[in-house]
Amino acid sequence: MIAERLLGALCAGAQPNEWLRDAQLAEVDWDDLAVTALVLGLAPLLHARLEAWGQPLPSPAAQAKLAFARQQEADRHAARRAQLAEVLPRLPAEPIVLKGAYLAEAVYPAPGLRPMNDIDLLFRPADLPAVASALADMGYGMKEKPAAAGPGITKHTSTFKRGPGAALPNPYLARPAEYMIEPHRSLEESWFGLRCDLTPGMWERSRGFDVAGRPARALSAADNLVHLGTHLAFHLIMGSPSFVQLVDLGVFVERVAVDWDQVVARARVLGAAGYVFAALRLARAALAAPVPADVESALCQAAPARVRRTARTLSAADVMRRTQQAPLRRLSQRLKRGVADRAEAARWAHSAGEWLRVWWTLADFTRTDTWQLVLGRVRARSSIQRPR
Repeated sequence: MIAERLLGALCAGAQPNEWLRDAQLAEVDWDDLAVTALVLGLAPLLHARLEAWGQPLPSPAAQAKLAFARQQEADRHAARRAQLAEVLPRLPAEPIVLKGAYLAEAVYPAPGLRPMNDIDLLFRPADLPAVASALADMGYGMKEKPAAAGPGITKHTSTFKRGPGAALPNPYLARPAEYMIEPHRSLEESWFGLRCDLTPGMWERSRGFDVAGRPARALSAADNLVHLGTHLAFHLIMGSPSFVQLVDLGVFVERVAVDWDQVVARARVLGAAGYVFAALRLARAALAAPVPADVESALCQAAPARVRRTARTLSAADVMRRTQQAPLRRLSQRLKRGVADRAEAARWAHSAGEWLRVWWTLADFTRTDTWQLVLGRVRARSSIQRPR
C-alpha cells in the first residue's frame, strides 16, 4: 500500500538506502507517492526527511510537488504565527495551546512541517463569554452548534472565523486567508455516546509557553501524550483524517522526554488507557515509535477486553480504510453510514452501559444530522406545494 511506503520514510530510524531500495523493488510510482503525501498532509515532513537524507525522489516532478507543498506550509505557518501574535494579547485569559498549533511551534523539527486548518485553544469555561466578545471585537464571526446535536461533541460548541471563505474540503491542499479559531471548554472526546474527559488536572499541570513571541500555556509532556493518543483514537473512530495525527504521536514520542509512569497513571485515572494503548501500539507498528514495551503492556492490561481486541486490529491500511471514505450524496448512504458509525463506536465502548448509550443515539434519531436534513427537505417541499 502506498501509504505504508510513505510512513516507512517517516519511521524513527528509517535508513534512506533501504527505503529507496525497497520502494524501487516494489515498483512504487513516485508521482503517486507524492500525491498521496499531499492528500494525507505529510508532504512537508516527507520533503524534510528526504532533504535530511540528502536523497530526493528519483522523479523530479514528484520531488517538485513535495518542495512546493513544504514552501506553502511554511507560508501558512508564518500566517498562523502572525494571527496568534495578534490574537493572544487581546484575549481576556491565557489559553492552553493545543494539538497542531503547539506541535508545529515546539515539537516538530522545523517550522512549516505540521499542516492544520484551525487553531485550537483551551479556556476555562467561565472565560468563554469574554473570549467570544474579544474575538468579536477583532472581527471574528461565531458559528455555534448545540452539543446535543449530531454525534454529541462537547469540547467546543462554537468556532470563530474572520474574513470570507468556505470550509476547505482538504485543508492540506489549500491555503485559507485566515485560520478558524476553536475555543475549547474541555478536553472531552465524545462521539455518539462514547465519552472520555481528559480535562481534570490538566490546567494545574500545564506550563508556560511562548508562541509567536506571546505568552500562553501548554500541556505537560505526559498530559500532551495522553491527549494526542486519545485524540488519534477518536479520529479513527470518527473516520476523520488521521495520518497527520498518527505522525504527531510518532514525532512527539521520538522528540520529547516523557515520564512514562505518569502517562500510564493518568491514562488509567482518566479512563483513557484503551485509547492511548491503541494509539501508541499503532504508532509503534506503523512508525517504529520508541514506545517502551512495559508501557504498552501496562496500558493494554488497563484497557477493557473489547477495546484491546479492537486496538490489535489497527494498521496503516486500517487507518486508510477508515479515513478515506466516499462522500455521502444520498439519504440512503447517510442512513447506512449512521449505523456503521455506531457499530464502530460500540467496538470501543469501555462498559456495557457505554455500549448501550452508543446504540441509543441511533434510536434517539431526532437529534441526528440526518433527521435535521430530512426535516429540512420536508419543510422545503411543503413550502413549495402550499397554495398561495
